[in-house]
Amino acid sequence: MERFQTRGKLIAGVSFDIPGMGYKDLRTGVVEGFEPDLARAIAKEILGASDRVDFHQVHDAERIQALQDDVVDMVISQLTITSDREEQVTFSIPYCVTREAILVPTGSTIKRFEDLAGKRIAVTAGSVSIRRMQASLPSLPGATLVVTPLSFGNLEAVARGEADAASNDMINLTLMRKRAEHPDHYEIIDIGDRFDPKPFGVAVKKSRPALAARLNEAIESLKARGEIKDLLDAALAGMSRRTAPSS
Repeated sequence: MERFQTRGKLIAGVSFDIPGMGYKDLRTGVVEGFEPDLARAIAKEILGASDRVDFHQVHDAERIQALQDDVVDMVISQLTITSDREEQVTFSIPYCVTREAILVPTGSTIKRFEDLAGKRIAVTAGSVSIRRMQASLPSLPGATLVVTPLSFGNLEAVARGEADAASNDMINLTLMRKRAEHPDHYEIIDIGDRFDPKPFGVAVKKSRPALAARLNEAIESLKARGEIKDLLDAALAGMSRRTAPSS
């Protein structure tokens, strides 16, 4: 029997720093956002109740290690499905697909990918965006990377003047901008035509194929009913929506 069945709960690795995507309210202790709400919906599908999931914070660079060390049962934290990661973990089918983008101060001279030449670009350690920007540096003379441990640190680096742009996926940047103190101080530029799409999947340890199969069934059902789209739309609209606990 799977460990989550014995304990009656799943343990999900999520972000705690991106309001709307994965965020822990320090005042209430509640973990909220699109991905925690998706984890609750998955728990309801698999275990019959949306409150049968606990949350553990994972940073981008530590997501796969948290699975390997059995700290979490699954990671739902903007983990892009890539061939090298598929050698380390088992992914579910994608629960959403997004594109690469950059966030810049309003009025910036950066209007397209090529304008990043000579600029400081904030990226998150352990992310696909940092890989892409590192690979792009030869085509962006004089550009440098400002590496942050957390995704929201990308926006903070731009806000403090430590970076000229932040590279992340479109969904994350949209949510970070909406939750910024002054959203109108920032613009988002789609550079997805330069890179492959970014499919996000739920990751599990390779030794847990039964859990991976259950996750796929759950995600298929949630997609078919439109629930994943509803959760993402609610997050992007800035509304708080959470599946009510049930038994």
